[in-house]
Amino acid sequence: MKYELIVFDMDGTLTLDALDFESLRQELGLQMRHPILEWIDTLDEEKRQEAWDTLLHHEAVAAEKCQLRPGADTVVKRLRDRGLKTALLSRNSQRSVETVLRRYPMFFDRVASRDQAPMKPAAESILKICRALQISPDKTLMVGDYVFDLQVANNAGTHSVLLVEPDDAIPDFAHQANYVLRSLEDIESLLDAPDNVAGA
Repeated sequence: MKYELIVFDMDGTLTLDALDFESLRQELGLQMRHPILEWIDTLDEEKRQEAWDTLLHHEAVAAEKCQLRPGADTVVKRLRDRGLKTALLSRNSQRSVETVLRRYPMFFDRVASRDQAPMKPAAESILKICRALQISPDKTLMVGDYVFDLQVANNAGTHSVLLVEPDDAIPDFAHQANYVLRSLEDIESLLDAPDNVAGA
């Protein structure tokens, strides 16, 4: 398969995640392991606004202190040097995305945050990028570190890479990915010889 578009998640993929989710859940009063954004939408108007304010504060702090994954900017540049299109698709806020890209300049043909609805894992979130760049979903590769990245790829008919930290166990949702990589640098090896890269 010859890919023409590589779509990256941001938090935990291009950056090392700096958001303390446990602290955020405690401050929100969220006891269950429920997706935070979806849970906020179930609240009444007053509590929803309070929760959004709390979330935005935590995200802004994380965006200012997060570290770029070593080599991430080089990987994006090398992919573009190969003639590939690149995009960023994040469930984070537009403000946080812009903060990260200001701190760590990387060029993407399209950038989409949750402010450009719908958000992952809705298929349309990535299909909008494909249409804008005139690249078919089956020529698109989604790279991320969490289940939403795999779900959006499956929902949209694109392929997916699950990025797992070198010392971490393979998560139980990894079977939803087409490929599992331990390093962003391995993406080029995947493009050159996909049959030699571990599938999910």
